[in-house]
Amino acid sequence: MADVWGFEKLGLGYRCWAEDIDTEFRLTHIKRSSREGLSGEIKVKTTLAGVKTNKGVLHVSRINIMAATTRSSLAKMLAARAPGHDLDWHHGLETLCQEVILAEQEGEKFEEVGCEPKTPIRDQFLVEPLLLRDRPGMIFGPGGSGKSLLALTCGLSVAAGREIIPGIFPRLKGPVLYLDWETTGSVINDRIQSIAAGHGFDPPKILYRRCIKPLADDAEKLSEIVAERKVIMVIVDSAAYAMGSSGEYGDANESVLRMHEGLRIMGATALIVDHVNKVDQKAKPGTATPYGSAYKTNAVRISWEVRKGPDIDDGLRINLYHAKSNDTRQLEPIGLELDWDEDKIIFKQVSMDEIRIDPVIEKPDMSIPARILSLLSDGDRLSKAAIPGLLNLDDDRGRAAIRQALHRLEKLGRTTEDDQGKMVWVTVTASQLRLVEPRDTLL
Repeated sequence: MADVWGFEKLGLGYRCWAEDIDTEFRLTHIKRSSREGLSGEIKVKTTLAGVKTNKGVLHVSRINIMAATTRSSLAKMLAARAPGHDLDWHHGLETLCQEVILAEQEGEKFEEVGCEPKTPIRDQFLVEPLLLRDRPGMIFGPGGSGKSLLALTCGLSVAAGREIIPGIFPRLKGPVLYLDWETTGSVINDRIQSIAAGHGFDPPKILYRRCIKPLADDAEKLSEIVAERKVIMVIVDSAAYAMGSSGEYGDANESVLRMHEGLRIMGATALIVDHVNKVDQKAKPGTATPYGSAYKTNAVRISWEVRKGPDIDDGLRINLYHAKSNDTRQLEPIGLELDWDEDKIIFKQVSMDEIRIDPVIEKPDMSIPARILSLLSDGDRLSKAAIPGLLNLDDDRGRAAIRQALHRLEKLGRTTEDDQGKMVWVTVTASQLRLVEPRDTLL
């Protein structure tokens, strides 16, 4: 029996199996050293009748792949563990070790590129327009802006093969893996049920893992799962925890690079959820950056900034701004509204005109003129009528204070207005524009 053994690469490891006896070898955690050459951890699984196993596992050990004597002694030991079965264990082990040695020597495959027709733009996306296929992407924003729910819904769209968020399309259907450092499986399950109920479909299963270790430390096992389950999309929630600490002699850049190395090992399209620092929350939409290392921005191929819009009853408005892309033109902002109750979550697309700019939260330590300047940057125009609502000063007293502040700003040459007095914009350059605190005698 078992004259034919199949062989395949599975993530970073390898699998060798014989279907007629339902037996397989798995070789993982392969290392190369000057002393032993190639070595790895081998696991032997079988369902042979009468063979004692531990939940199907017959043997686990670390072996020297290059040593012929190791294969011979292991084959004898396996034969002794399976009495009454005339099997050529040595043939299976020889097949495994030879194929692994050849595969490790050859390394990654070479390709010839440049002569194939250009890929249509829509076929470059996994989730259009948020996530490019086979390239890492990111959505980032402050806490409570809905970014995790957005990422989950994108994954649910891919798993179900249907448009859930209006205007955001899955271009492929396939298994999705959710790697979660922030919440629990029951929370994600409840969100999936609410989204499915709100949009009227039976939800598919999403593979979920509650994570503790940094992603790079678990990449080999995760790559094996991705390969076995044919996962095409991985959601990482969120980057700070997936990176882990940088170590005694490391830095934040190293942690980012290790996380992305882990994602490349896994081999599926990754959507990373990340946070933004408080300073960038007040930056011009689309110009903020994820919290921490600049490598976070550099390592992804496309990223979207999420900003919370004005509060609405029983829901949330969010703006999506295209922050970066290496392979597409600059894409238009997207306005979304989320309605939910205890049982349903419904996504709607809304005009950006309805949520043109995020509200500036009232800060007692900032003057009204300074808060008006925080709404503007070089070249932006803003309706004067919108300012009271954005500053939470939409009453007679507040509107009077805003009129006085606008008059002072124009007199100082900080802003100007159109001929009808309906629109206002800054007249200084972006480098000169700054938030002016109350102690500034000009304001």
